[in-house]
Amino acid sequence: MQNLVEKNLKSLEKRFSGITELITERKERLQEKDNLEVCIEEAYTGEPILKVIKDAHSLYLAGKRDPEAHAINQINVLGRIVPYAPVFIIGSGNLHYLEEVLNNTDDSVSVLLYEPIFSIFYRQLEIIDFEKIFRNRTIALVVDGINDDGIDSLLQTMLNGDKVPILKQILLPNYEKLANEKMTNFLKKIIEISHRYQVNLATRQLFNHVMADNFYHNVKYVKSGYTAQQLDAVLPKDIPAIIVAAGPSLKKNIEVLKKAKNRAFIIAVDTALKPLHNAGITPDMYAMLDPLKPLALVQTEAGKKTPLLSLVTGSKQILDYHEGKKFFIDEGYHYIYELFLMNHKKIAGLSVGGSVATLAFSLVCHLGFKTIVFVGQDLAYTGNKSHIDGTFQEKMPEKDTTDYIWIPGNYEEKVPTITNLNDYRLWFQEFIESWKKMHDVRFINATEGGAKIEGTEVMSLSEVIDKECTREVAIEECIDSLPTMFDESEQVKIEEFLSNTPKRVHEIVLLARQGKKLYQRLDQMCRKGHIDKTAYVKLLKRIKRNRKEIEKNENYQLLSETMVNAEQIIRSSQYFQYDSIEEEGLELARQGMGYMGLLEEYAGILEKIAEDVFKS
Repeated sequence: MQNLVEKNLKSLEKRFSGITELITERKERLQEKDNLEVCIEEAYTGEPILKVIKDAHSLYLAGKRDPEAHAINQINVLGRIVPYAPVFIIGSGNLHYLEEVLNNTDDSVSVLLYEPIFSIFYRQLEIIDFEKIFRNRTIALVVDGINDDGIDSLLQTMLNGDKVPILKQILLPNYEKLANEKMTNFLKKIIEISHRYQVNLATRQLFNHVMADNFYHNVKYVKSGYTAQQLDAVLPKDIPAIIVAAGPSLKKNIEVLKKAKNRAFIIAVDTALKPLHNAGITPDMYAMLDPLKPLALVQTEAGKKTPLLSLVTGSKQILDYHEGKKFFIDEGYHYIYELFLMNHKKIAGLSVGGSVATLAFSLVCHLGFKTIVFVGQDLAYTGNKSHIDGTFQEKMPEKDTTDYIWIPGNYEEKVPTITNLNDYRLWFQEFIESWKKMHDVRFINATEGGAKIEGTEVMSLSEVIDKECTREVAIEECIDSLPTMFDESEQVKIEEFLSNTPKRVHEIVLLARQGKKLYQRLDQMCRKGHIDKTAYVKLLKRIKRNRKEIEKNENYQLLSETMVNAEQIIRSSQYFQYDSIEEEGLELARQGMGYMGLLEEYAGILEKIAEDVFKS
């Protein structure tokens, strides 16, 4: 028995470096904590099985009559496990479940075996040859108390994006009686990730219609606007760049910030604009990226003229309200690329990072500033508030942060935050680490509260201004000196291109109708049986040409981003394999007819938006 334990530990060590030391070091403590009697008995088939005695009750972890048969039946009930599916097995009490999953899937299927009770896992080391069961497959093994600290990121990785609809989970018998809380928590994690996936789909479905409307509405401002890279030619880099966010800590040093005016390039996030203006501070620029950002957040007289860094998909209400210089970056849209290509010009992109603060930060890094300062970048609920007073409400409410995430603070040992704010903090840290490897830049966190951002020096804003803001520069004059990206003749060419947009979108409508008919023919062909392979291949080529014609239209990219439902038609079926050409053809036809039907519908909506914008 001991020889088998040693063999298993060596085998596991090869797969999971460091696990042997953890098992040896924590064995006694974990077994004492479990306080369970785990016995080895013999099934009728002669193989060893485990029995747990709890509260004078005997709980078998595998059927006494035929342990393997029980696993086979349950896996059959589970249904087909498609290639690339994530499979979660809770409990190692009967490893026939794992064996059956491995026997019926290929290497593309990712498997996580979670054992919530260490004492059961250790007993298995005494009776089961893990190397024989695991074979050459990659298995993620998580044992509670040993290596469960990274389980959240592991689940997130296994369930990335389109894997949620095809996941399978298996709960072994009697574990709900032995480890109900741990099992429930594990399942909750899966449910939370799956819920975020569904919410993200719903959010995208809502936002992408808005983004398409914003895009067509705002593109006229690109014609007469500026690109972010133009700032590189006029802004001095020997003064600091100060990024002002709207965290609660901004209240502590907002008055001090006045001293930095014309001694630093001050770029604020949109939510910080009102508090700054109320304090008598006009930043040199502010940034906005949200498609549904409320106009009220920036609705000040001074804000009308303040230069604006925006995405083309940003709030159209704010861009319409704004009267100053508008600066844009490359968001990767072919439509925008065409505007520049026809005039032999280029537009540069930035690493946006997901928030307006990361956008502003990315800008000043790429512009080449050598000293970059954070102010109001709490990334936490300082004083239990999300923002400085005067943003969304005159007095922001306090939240109960007891159950929030607690992370290291700049001035406090721990501060409360939420998932998305912490994600931005991690993004800043990764960006700073990589940027420092290539550039000689100093990053200073003068937030005077909030979460710690690794890679930054913590200083008060007063100290930063005294030591770093030593040269006076007329920033407004620098920015005012910029010419628009396109001259009058170039703007005329762009205007012709824009006015042709409804016609170009309608071409996609016609191609979608044509594509739907081709897929209907494919469906009819495959239902007859005994397919003429030459005709089949010829039809697939026509379908491919049709898709290429659609995809080369400069409006298709924007359209495809609004088609969440259509995307799911393709993504949810991409892992399935088929036994015959007829079966494969029928599935292609099903997907294709559904996709083309939605494409025609969405393109019709986009055409109406384009007509309203460009023919008004």
